[in-house]
Parts: sequence; structure tokens; C-alpha cells
Amino acid sequence: MRSLLTAGIILLATFSIFAQDVEQTKKIPTTYDRSSLATFFIDFGSGNYYEKMKEKIDSIVFSDKYDNNNYGEKFIPAPYSRTDGPKAVTEAVLSELTNRKVGKQIIAKWYNRQPDGNMSLDLIRSRGRFSATDADYIKAQTTKRGNAALEDFGNRLVNLSYVLLIDITKVQTMEEAGMGDLLRGFQANVTGYLYKINFDETTKYAFYDTWIYDDDTEEVKAEKMKKFEELEIPISFITQKSTVVSASQPKSDGAKLFMKSKSDDDLLEELAQKCYDETIFQIEREVEDFKVKTPIYETRPIRAKIGLKEGLKTDYRFFVYEFVYNEKTGKPEPKQRGVIRAKGKSKIVDNRKVATGDMGTSQFYQVAGRKLEPGFILQQQNDLGIEVLLAGEAGATGGILARADYRLGRFVGIRALFVYGELGGGDSKEYQNETSNFLRYGGGLAKGFQLMRNLELRPYAGAGMEQTTNDNILGGEQINSLYVRFGANLALNLKHNFQICGGLGSYNYFGYATDSDGNTENLTWNDYFDKSGPTAMFGVKVMF
Repeated sequence: MRSLLTAGIILLATFSIFAQDVEQTKKIPTTYDRSSLATFFIDFGSGNYYEKMKEKIDSIVFSDKYDNNNYGEKFIPAPYSRTDGPKAVTEAVLSELTNRKVGKQIIAKWYNRQPDGNMSLDLIRSRGRFSATDADYIKAQTTKRGNAALEDFGNRLVNLSYVLLIDITKVQTMEEAGMGDLLRGFQANVTGYLYKINFDETTKYAFYDTWIYDDDTEEVKAEKMKKFEELEIPISFITQKSTVVSASQPKSDGAKLFMKSKSDDDLLEELAQKCYDETIFQIEREVEDFKVKTPIYETRPIRAKIGLKEGLKTDYRFFVYEFVYNEKTGKPEPKQRGVIRAKGKSKIVDNRKVATGDMGTSQFYQVAGRKLEPGFILQQQNDLGIEVLLAGEAGATGGILARADYRLGRFVGIRALFVYGELGGGDSKEYQNETSNFLRYGGGLAKGFQLMRNLELRPYAGAGMEQTTNDNILGGEQINSLYVRFGANLALNLKHNFQICGGLGSYNYFGYATDSDGNTENLTWNDYFDKSGPTAMFGVKVMF
């Protein structure tokens, strides 16, 4: 029994070293190994909505993308104060994790260590089988070991163990956040601190020395138990990310016709889930181990063998690379060939099972680049989903336009759906020999349609308010009018994140022109300025 376990451990360790060395030689890794997370929440013991938020944390659903290394406790008392600087905070958290022996407890979970010191490879093997891809499965069938070869993948996953601590603070209602006129719900600040367990070769073999076998004498068992108690599993700081999240609904009666009303309790639960989801999303933008890589499987439509098991969501962005042989260096080098995004929710495969060779594929659509081919490598590159347009408008309403579109796909499961806000003005009109300069602001919804790889049509519909002053209207008071607008913009890529845009639309003003007190002369905006009608736009857009 001992010889079999020892041989298995050495074989798995050797395989792990080779896999890591191969991956380190590549600028763009061509393989993706599943990482694992132990997630904790910082507990300050008090704060706005403290008790309610603490209750909601128990309802958080962790991402399917990461193996769960939690081992019981979910809260860690705050080892720092709110006045500490970033470096002091990360060092304090690291010290707390070390004192709690979090690294050793997670490694002990991997090896299913029991109180009497006995361990097994069962969890490592099962995670290895689950992590294996269809390609791994098919390759394993060509070996003498067959499916057992898939279990070897588990050992290389151990050194991809991370610890995430989430600090939720400044929980407040939308009223307290100054947005109570339009929204109801909650807002919070959240910061995630990511650490990695360093299960290097020295630590690994020191851990293996504590392995207790059935035929060990009592003296040997006692010595190994002592070694385990003295063993240190180091942890290192990787990164921290902060963001603001909200869970809210519009207060308007019209919005209630299109969405189910949620209670404050529901919105607080949604806020807790978003604190976790947004922290993960932001960290995935930076940490290489968290970025999914896989080859293109088919191109009509674009398909790849990833899905819910890899945490894939609508509109997640991937860069596409082709490895091209460089005659000067004698090595293949990655060349970016395009950018793709995951299609709608119904096109993402549920692959949360052990590979059997027919896992299924998820579909993608191309938003930039040249023609792609099967075998090109996808690499996850989460973006903020923010697009900023600066343009000039000409027509019945003109001037300068600044518009920001925010991509909603990962939240609602509909690809290329946007909410936008805009600020415009700078044009002028005369009324009774008095010049009026206009400022307008508004927002709406837009939906993108990819006409070609580098060409997108985006219809939109929205509403807003325009304001100006004129000495001959209501005694020179500031006056305003509501408008609705419809149109469509056409965007051509110059780069994957930089476009030139043109569009046609119309502004339609309605209601009487009124001042801030509601006073009116029973004349409409068009009676004064005649601004309703078609408008053309041309500008540039930057995407983040």
C-alpha cells in the first residue's frame, strides 16, 4: 500500500513540474487549468445593515469556475482598521491567514487529511477527472491507463489554490446614496484581497513527509503528527480590487410593468451576490491563472469547448491568437487575430460534468479582427463593458455629443444589449433676436447587431431633457423640455477598442417649455425653437 501511494505521489508531482515548466515558456499559455478558491468575508462586527448583510452572505452562490476549498468558517474578524493604508491592510490580512494556518487547512482538504493523520488522493483524483477536457479524455483513451490517466491532472491543480477575502463596506440605501428620487435598493463598496498558496516542491515534499501509512509504527505516526503541526504552508499576496456595486430597481410606475418588483430583502440578497460576482470579475481581468484558454473548435458559427464549468457568461470577451513560427527565433509566437464574445445565455453549454469526449460547445460571435480558423487559441480578457463616444451632431438639433454605453450582457443574458447615458449641446437658436444656447442630457437602451467582423449597427431609443435660457421667455428663467429620440449608429473598427462612428436619428420634443417652478407660457419647445427632426452624427468611440 505504501509503495503504491509513494509511487503515485512522485508520478503526479513529476507530471506537475513538467506541466508548469512547459507553461512558463509561453507568453500566451495554450492550456488552462482549473483554479480553486477558499472565500472568506471580513467581519468588522458592526456597520450599516451589518446583521442583515451577514445573513445574506450565507446565500451567496459561488462560481462554478473554481473548485471550492472552503472548510467551514466563512467569516474572519477584521485584522485591520478602516484608517490603515493599502499595504498595511494586505500585510495584516496575510498575517491573519498565516496565524490561522489557512494554507495548511486548505492543503489538508485537498488530501482529505483526517484527525488521525490518514490522507488520501480521492479529492485530487476526482477534481482531476472533472477538470479534464474532451481532448484530455480522448488522449487518455489511447494509453494503457485509460481514464485513470485523467486523475493525474489533479495534482497540478493543487498549486493553483487561492484565498479570496472580501470586505463589504458603506452599505447604504439608494436614498442615502443620493439616488432615491429615481431608484430604490442598496449600494455598497467592496474590496477583494487575493492570496495564493505556495505549494512549491520543497513545501510539497515536506507535506508528503507527514503522510501516515497503515503500517507505520505508533512512534513513526507520532513523529509525523508532530511534523504536520510544525509544518508551514506559505501564502503570498497577489492583488486587490475595489469597486462599487448596487442592487436596485426604478421607482417609476412604468418600470413596474416590465420587471418583477423585489422586496428590500430580495435586493439586499442580490447586493451580497453582486459583491462576490463583481470581485471575481475584476480579479479575472488581471490574474493569468483565472483567464480561460482553449482552442477554437469550429468557426461556422465560432464554437469552443467551454461553458458554465469555466464560468462563461454572455458577452464575456476573448482575444484570439494564432501561433506563428518565427524563423529568427526558431519558436512559434502568438499573433492576435481577432476578438470574440460569448453569445446569449441559451448558447452557453452546461458542461459541469466529467469529460466523456462529447462535452458540447458554446457559441461566440466575432467583434473584431480577421478570419479565424479552428485551432486558434482563445484567451479570456474581461473588459469593463464601457464605451465612450465623442461626436458632432448636425440637423434640427446639433452640437457636441458625449455618450457612454454600458454592456449588460453578463447580467441579463442578452448579447450586445446596452444602457447608455448622454450629454450634449453647444448648438444655438434665436428667438425674438435673442440667442439661446442648449444643454441636454438623457439615456436609453441600445442593441448591437454585428453586420461584419469589424462593422456593427446599433439601433437605440431613449429620452432626455434639454434646457436653455432666453430673456424673452419667462423673464429669462432657465426653461426645459423633454424629448424622445430614436436612431441607429454604424461603427467601424480601426482597432478592436477604437472605432469611427456615424449615425442617423431624430429628436422629438414634447410638452410645454417650463421653468424649474413649472411655469409655462403654453408654448412648446418647437414653438420657440423648432428643433424636432432628423439629426446626423459622426465621431469616434473608445472601448474599455
